Amino acid sequence: MIQFLDRLLSTFEKTMIVVLTLAGLLMAFVQVVLRYAFNTGIHWLEAGLVTALVWAMLIGAVRGVRQGAHPRVDLLPHLMPPLIRAIMNVVALLATLALVCFYLFDSIFYAQFIDKINALHPELGIKMVYPFLIIPLITALMALRYILLAAALWKHADSKNPEADYRSMSTPASADQGDLK
Repeated sequence: MIQFLDRLLSTFEKTMIVVLTLAGLLMAFVQVVLRYAFNTGIHWLEAGLVTALVWAMLIGAVRGVRQGAHPRVDLLPHLMPPLIRAIMNVVALLATLALVCFYLFDSIFYAQFIDKINALHPELGIKMVYPFLIIPLITALMALRYILLAAALWKHADSKNPEADYRSMSTPASADQGDLK
């Protein structure tokens, strides 16, 4: 089940990062051509470009949980015996998961607020809640990634590198060659 969820989430993350980045690149190209070749432009393209690239970056942050790319102070756990290291890993993971869950709750609350006041995006002309919905989605995906990491940590609580154990447990070595290690 963990392998299936990891592969599904990985496919979604990779696809969305590529699609959103290419969409942003296309929007930037079109805007530059319109501005410099035709002395005109589309007023909402810049907002669309920023939105697409920010969404891609946020999905990349979720991907960073799987890859172990987020900063982690790990000098002290490396110096500890396995039992203390296991306790430190669990405490760090629980604290991070609690923070992500807090952000999830807060982002849902804020999305409901901006939906209730009918705030409009100044350039896109749509309700502000629509571009903002990426924040609850990202924090939910990040919470899911940390829950999957907790499942891996359950088997290797005294790990010196829990993210590496998670990657090796959830995906066969040959299946994920495209990822940055």
